[in-house]
Amino acid sequence: MTAAARPPLAWLAALLAVGLFTAVGFVAGAEPKFGIIAALALVYALVVFTNLSAALTILVVIVFAESTPLAGPALSATKIAGLLLTLGWLARIATDGGDRRATVLLSAHPALSYLLALFIGWIALSIIWAQDVALALDRATVFLLVAILYLIVFTAVRTRRQAIWVLGAFVLGTAITAAYGLILRPDPNNQAAERLASTIADPNFLAAILVAGIVLAGAGFFAARGHRLLQLGALTAVALSLAAFVLTGSRGGIVGLGVALLAAVAFGGRWRLRIAFAAITVTTLAVGYYTMLAPPLLKDRIMTATEGEVSRADTRSTIWTVAWRMAMDHPISGVGVGNFEARSIDYIIEPGTTYRTDRVIDNPGAAHNSYLGPLAEIGIVGLALLLSILAFSLTCVVRAVRRFERNRDGPLEVLSRGLFIALIGVLTSAFFISAESNKFIWLMLAMGPALLAVAESGAPAAPPARSPGYRPAPSSAAVRPLARPS
Repeated sequence: MTAAARPPLAWLAALLAVGLFTAVGFVAGAEPKFGIIAALALVYALVVFTNLSAALTILVVIVFAESTPLAGPALSATKIAGLLLTLGWLARIATDGGDRRATVLLSAHPALSYLLALFIGWIALSIIWAQDVALALDRATVFLLVAILYLIVFTAVRTRRQAIWVLGAFVLGTAITAAYGLILRPDPNNQAAERLASTIADPNFLAAILVAGIVLAGAGFFAARGHRLLQLGALTAVALSLAAFVLTGSRGGIVGLGVALLAAVAFGGRWRLRIAFAAITVTTLAVGYYTMLAPPLLKDRIMTATEGEVSRADTRSTIWTVAWRMAMDHPISGVGVGNFEARSIDYIIEPGTTYRTDRVIDNPGAAHNSYLGPLAEIGIVGLALLLSILAFSLTCVVRAVRRFERNRDGPLEVLSRGLFIALIGVLTSAFFISAESNKFIWLMLAMGPALLAVAESGAPAAPPARSPGYRPAPSSAAVRPLARPS
């Protein structure tokens, strides 16, 4: 094709690229920091519009760093990357002709798509009766963004390799977060110095994410059988995540990890015995640290949870009491999305035992419960829709596990089992934090339908030819390689 016959759109794209890079050059000359940011954004945009899956993998890692100084105070790297990823996803949907049915969630899972639409619609409707409209709009926007991210994951993850890379990015991000926290400990003059927060900026949230990191890295170790370097990396991620986890001092995280380890043994499949040994090892290390090596304040925090003092010292029981009163006053509609903070003071003076009313009056905040909080803010209707999305996503993971098992795809079977166990642990930890709109959790949930689509697109491995004296090989031996081309 000659230059004269080249499509006008290509010429326009080339001219636009030249103009953008020229502008970046001028910006870099005036302010190098912003020039670097703009250049990185352009490179990421190129990745987004050429390989949506690679862009999603990069975003997963970026999300872990959004609370570090590298992310920027105003327009964070996560926001920029998320906006570009959304634009790339819309372009992919608009130009994906024959394969659109397979890459759009509405076509593949209509029920789940309707649940998402109803959930976001109900949240938007709750703004009408919210007392603080600004808070409601802010939280509704967050829910809309994580719902879009859910849809993007289903479109971006279409092959085995893409699924492995995205789950691997989550493990890598967790390991980076753990290492960052272990190297750059909090300021000793800070009253929260005994508890590690790292890039997540909250010890309890960090603990919940590290639970997922420990489980997924452990699953990655089993999935990478025969790849020594990958197994070493997975073990390193487990060690870093566990070391950072015990430093968070999160009681909710400990509960989540305990439930995850029990779920791992119950749902471990043919890896159950090895998983049981690993679970015992992790439990022994954690108990040993808290009983012998933990700093006094951290040890006291853990021990008071078993002495019945937590209800008086901690504000969580008071906040839960207020949230329950709020839910009982508005059982169907709730007080409006994001309005727990604005309305909590109205429910503190009612009869009933509350130990830390000062915390609610002087510094009102979140409900510290990912299920009770939505019940108070968006009522039974909103909570039912949220729980339905969670249940549907978990069901997709279980179905993917069974399909990978039938396909004799050992690596993705064990990774899918790891994802299910990680979700169980994180959703248990979420009982003690307000994580209903957390990006990490929604990313993990979105991998459920995506993994199921990958499993359903794969053909079962052909059984070996039978010969006299033939004996079937153990199922663990008949698996596909981890790095099989997509």
